[in-house]
Amino acid sequence: MISCETAKTLIEKLLDGAIETGQRAQLEAHAETCPACREELNRFELMEEVIGESFSSQTEAAQAKARIMTCLSNEAIPPVGHTVRPRSYWARTAVAAVLMLAAGLALGVAIERRPQGPTLVEVPMRIGHLEGMVLVRLDGSDSWQPLQSGQAVCLGDTFHSAPKARFVLELGNDSTIEVSPNSMLVLAEYDNETEFSLEQGQCIADLQSPHGPFFVRTPHGRVEALGTEFTVTVE
Repeated sequence: MISCETAKTLIEKLLDGAIETGQRAQLEAHAETCPACREELNRFELMEEVIGESFSSQTEAAQAKARIMTCLSNEAIPPVGHTVRPRSYWARTAVAAVLMLAAGLALGVAIERRPQGPTLVEVPMRIGHLEGMVLVRLDGSDSWQPLQSGQAVCLGDTFHSAPKARFVLELGNDSTIEVSPNSMLVLAEYDNETEFSLEQGQCIADLQSPHGPFFVRTPHGRVEALGTEFTVTVE
């Protein structure tokens, strides 16, 4: 059985696309008995799946690759007063994501946002400042699409920020939610109360008073916004 240090080296090889079949089998066998290494491997597999689901039509590979390379090369700087804790291997995952993207585009696959029919319910929110590569999956859809600054938000939208990426949801009345890198956030409810589901990562809410019932659900419970500023983190 390999050690965690060897597993770390193999994960780096995996992200570089340089791992051999036998080495991957060793890595997966180790991950079955090591929760920490399993988590790192799961993160890579999630990004691999997200990128793989993001393509559906033709585009120019060179332009798309250059655009995303530019996004990933710009390190996201945490806002003043907030600290974003680094996660191991994710910077290298970003490079692997670009390589997978370029390969997919070279095969004639691309990203295209498609309307999903009259069942979508648009809410009075917009995408504000956006840095890096952020994907959104519409309610009822199986595919991921690129998020754009200024884009409308619909009930059930699932947002996934890649490494070095972050974005701001403008909620109206100058209220915002900043979503940090490596995060997945779902708009679960918007009616008499607003509820987001944070499946991984971190979000920082800045709510202006007065505001209605506002909740963030995590795998560990449901957090209610009693004040105007709060941070929710899911490790």
